[in-house]
Amino acid sequence: MSAIEAVSSIPAASVMSLRRPVLISAGIGVIGLVASGLLGHILMGVLGCVGLALGLLNVRLLQRQVAKATITETPNKKGLAMSAAGRLLVITAIALGCGFFIRPDGIGVFLGLAAFQMMITASTAGSVARGLRQQ
Repeated sequence: MSAIEAVSSIPAASVMSLRRPVLISAGIGVIGLVASGLLGHILMGVLGCVGLALGLLNVRLLQRQVAKATITETPNKKGLAMSAAGRLLVITAIALGCGFFIRPDGIGVFLGLAAFQMMITASTAGSVARGLRQQ
């Protein structure tokens, strides 16, 4: 089985569409930009959007890594863990760098990441609850 066939054989239900998270993140970003602009900290709003984008990037890279790992008969759990650690290390370094070097507005990256995590968790929980109700 080729890599393309293996990836295409993954059930569509198991791959989360990023359309809804992108739209919700865009809405949160606009609200954050408006709120931070009204408070005189527009850079905080921009960095909040950067945090939202980092969250989206993390989910997308996670999907690609899991799809790649499930191609083989015996997925490499250590490889998945190292990949996750690497992604989180880079995102953390970016967030800490912004927070440290762009004070006080750098906190916006952390706010964006936190907002994304709350949104993606609520979205996933809603999907699971709908699935359970249908059973």
